[in-house]
Amino acid sequence: MDFGHVYPEPGAGPVRSDKEATFFLRRSLIEAEQKIELWKAQANEGHQEIVQCKSNVRVLQIELDALRTELKSTQEELLRKKDAYERQRGLTEELRGNQKAAIKAIRDYYIAKLNQELHARRGGGMLSCIGPIENELEKAHAKVDELTKKAEETEKAKYKYQYAYQQEYMKHHRTYNQAQALDIELNDAKKQIRVQDEELKAVRNELIAVKQQLGDAINLSEARGDELKATQAVLTKTDTLSVTDVAQKVNALNDEILQMAAFLGKMLVYEVLEPDADRQEIRQEAIKSTYQCAMDILGETLANALAMQSVSEPKEESNPLLVQIVMQIAVTNWCASYASRWTSYKSVDAEITGEAKDGQSKESGNKPTVSEQLDHDKFISKVYDSIRHHEDQAVAGRWRSLTRAHLPFSTNGWDHSLMMAIRSVMTVAGWATRSDDEMTQIEKRLGSIFELILALRKAMGEDVTSADLEISIIAHGQTFDPSYMEDAYADGGMASKSEKSVPERVICTSGLGLRRLVGKKSGEGKKQAEFLLMPRVVLEETVMALVPLPPTRKSVFYPDDGGSETGRDLLND
Repeated sequence: MDFGHVYPEPGAGPVRSDKEATFFLRRSLIEAEQKIELWKAQANEGHQEIVQCKSNVRVLQIELDALRTELKSTQEELLRKKDAYERQRGLTEELRGNQKAAIKAIRDYYIAKLNQELHARRGGGMLSCIGPIENELEKAHAKVDELTKKAEETEKAKYKYQYAYQQEYMKHHRTYNQAQALDIELNDAKKQIRVQDEELKAVRNELIAVKQQLGDAINLSEARGDELKATQAVLTKTDTLSVTDVAQKVNALNDEILQMAAFLGKMLVYEVLEPDADRQEIRQEAIKSTYQCAMDILGETLANALAMQSVSEPKEESNPLLVQIVMQIAVTNWCASYASRWTSYKSVDAEITGEAKDGQSKESGNKPTVSEQLDHDKFISKVYDSIRHHEDQAVAGRWRSLTRAHLPFSTNGWDHSLMMAIRSVMTVAGWATRSDDEMTQIEKRLGSIFELILALRKAMGEDVTSADLEISIIAHGQTFDPSYMEDAYADGGMASKSEKSVPERVICTSGLGLRRLVGKKSGEGKKQAEFLLMPRVVLEETVMALVPLPPTRKSVFYPDDGGSETGRDLLND
């Protein structure tokens, strides 16, 4: 049975678009529903015909039973009349025979008697007595006539009974024929009922098959509808936020970082030691515990300069501008790292703080370590790079949005991580707060930065799918290029020499930038970066005006637990 149009099997022909497939599926469902309604109407009509036939059969059965009863009574009455007729005919025949025999005997007797008397009288001369004899003869003839008349009446009665018998027989024959006709009609009706029962059974089986096909079609339609919804959800090109909105969020985070750095510039002062303390030894021991973290977040050049300056006695209580620049760099790099992550680290980031042993105890058990979580983050990042290099932007962007939305992410441990980064910079630079209460005030201000990071992460990762947006920072040591970076202090008192013939090097990034990757799938050209917001950088000349840089790019200090051998003796000199 043909059941409309369904989706083609794989390899059956060209694949229709989602709109065409949905249109054909809806049309197939409408045609199937129309066929089902038609079949239901036909089944109802057939059922009504069967009910009517059964009703007619019951009426015919009743009539046939009545006719059979009447036929039976007629047959019984006919048998009774036939028996009576046979008895009457026998009696009539017997009476007729007796009458004929009696008439013949009387006639023969009287004829013989008359002949005898006639001969006797003729012989004896008694002709005069003929008259009385003739009278006797006439009486005999009259009696014979009477008997003949009775015989004729008996014959008529016989014919009358024969006629009545024939009428009853014909009536019985008609009743019998009518009963035979009704019996034939009943058999035909039963046969028609059996045929219609078979047809109804076939229609019911066909209806069950159609319902099954309709159910399969509905299930297929729902499945295709779900697939279409999922496809639309994946391939939608509508952005929740515009690129301009994302750029504004980056600026908002930069402003908050600047305010935080300015606040730290007011709070932090140079650490003052006891008059008889060995400053170089104390500073060397302090730097040893946090130098690696400070170098990772500030860059080797700036970390060396701060460590080298901290060994000497401070000439002033504080340097707010230097603190602001350094802390702005530190917080900016920390925010860039955490805002770009795919996954979150709910445990305290012990590896960054140098508290590896404590971190291992906290992260023991089934929870993955920080290094394992970093590997997970790198793995997801590589998967996404492969997707966006081989798929259209609509697919890659939607995959990124869904993945970001469903990956677990939390800010647990962020305050500890950022405070450890700030403390490591303070330790390397030899800065401290005037009181412990000021450190509490610094920690309370971190929440506003975290909120802006989460909002920026959601905007870049989930809300914008039509393009790939990335936070941009400049690595320390690069040559300054005004085409894609901006000197943060070009308009200040410490003018940049970027316009001179000798190019300047970048110390580090102090303001987050935003770039959009432009390009097509793999094989059609590599994606190019379009800067929507240039990162702001601090140049070597700016830092040199505040703190002398080391003569070489070797480390001022390197911890004893491994690493490069460069610059171990700079502090020992």
